[in-house]
Amino acid sequence: MVYDFDLIAIGSGSSGRSVAVKMKRQGWKTAIVEKDVETHFGGTCINTGCIPTKALLEEIKKSGSFEKAKEYKQKIVERINKGTLRSTRDKIGVDVIDGFAAFVDDHTIEVNGVKHTSDIIVIATGSESAVPPVKGLAEVDFVTSLEMLNIEKPPKELLIIGGGRIGLEIAWMLNSLGTKITVFEGMNQILPGEDKEITELMEEYLISNGIKIFKGRFVDEVSQIDVEGKNLFRIHLNDGENKGVYTGDMLLVATGRIPRTSKLNLVNTTVKLNRSAIDVDDYFQSSAANIFAIGDAIGNPMFTNWAGYHAIIVAANLSKSRIKSEDWKPLISRNIPKLTFIDPELASVGLTENEARAKYGDDVVVYKFMNKWLGKSMIVDDWDGVLKGIGLKGSNEILGVHLWGVRTGSLIQTLILAMDNGLGWSHVEEMIYGHPILAEGIHSLALNMKNLTKVETLAPTM
Repeated sequence: MVYDFDLIAIGSGSSGRSVAVKMKRQGWKTAIVEKDVETHFGGTCINTGCIPTKALLEEIKKSGSFEKAKEYKQKIVERINKGTLRSTRDKIGVDVIDGFAAFVDDHTIEVNGVKHTSDIIVIATGSESAVPPVKGLAEVDFVTSLEMLNIEKPPKELLIIGGGRIGLEIAWMLNSLGTKITVFEGMNQILPGEDKEITELMEEYLISNGIKIFKGRFVDEVSQIDVEGKNLFRIHLNDGENKGVYTGDMLLVATGRIPRTSKLNLVNTTVKLNRSAIDVDDYFQSSAANIFAIGDAIGNPMFTNWAGYHAIIVAANLSKSRIKSEDWKPLISRNIPKLTFIDPELASVGLTENEARAKYGDDVVVYKFMNKWLGKSMIVDDWDGVLKGIGLKGSNEILGVHLWGVRTGSLIQTLILAMDNGLGWSHVEEMIYGHPILAEGIHSLALNMKNLTKVETLAPTM
């Protein structure tokens, strides 16, 4: 059968755009379908996620002005959005179709009443905010991170349900502008999944900066009332140590994200779902042999960089053959950095201390290097934070690293490179570092971890 396209990617984010571009360069006829191309090309990260939130944080840190931050954010988003669209459509030659895609069958989608057929279809629709089943929540005018990007002015008092990355980044940003913040996290620690000791230090830091945090208790009920013409939101905790009613003039729900697949009409295909996530194998192939799914559409972990890696695997395999063969390479485990952009920022990779001790017991060794010991930290007058390493007695292996400090999102890449290539603490320690720079903290951490693990100095790998 002759199809309109060799490959259609539904979604223009880091995974969908990448696989369409890679296959176009292989000589395939490819297309990308994206809702509202002019404002959303490039996906959530560029337009309503990572880039705009970090732009706001950066400008607020510089100027302390919300108005300037909004202007700066918009300028950055438009520059990347338009540049990505021009590069993809005009320079590389990928067809771009504006609108929502709905499946007609395994090889056919419909967009704005027009049907398009393709040999291969890649679902890369990303994710959307998850809304928990809290009593009363559906009846109040809460906002998600999407709406928070476009508020006219900061609220006076913000209630946040969810103490993960999204909630805490927004909390930090608005707290620095004078908004009173109260965070409610149902788990027993903020940033669930991160190293508990580090999150406890961060929690103390956030509280010392005026942010209220309640954890280990799920919200029982939410309500909204009118007081002298003003909307007020109330969060109810019905029992426990923090029993009471908490009030604010804005309510943010930041309880994670779920795959965005509900509007695809997948019932018309042979694709199988696990709740809202698309079931795929290690090659990202769904139960329909010609339909692949990558990025947030397949569920956790949901990271832009991880989604981009999915695209690399799919494109590499399709370049060899359109039908699964022995030449195809499956997904392999990778070390994924997790970043949280408050100030200072948190970067982590690998096992937490609790995870390591559960697996290796008393053989685990830990060292913490305090940022205040570093000359460069003194020079830039930013002393907060700690660099934590996790290893094993008698082993050079880097089990986990948790860095809380200035620009640690960039510093952690050295350790990821080492871990991905089987290098250990001694290799990281034996590198020659510039001076004085923040990365010298990595050197000191690796030196002490090497001494604790009792590993002999190894010759650098050539």
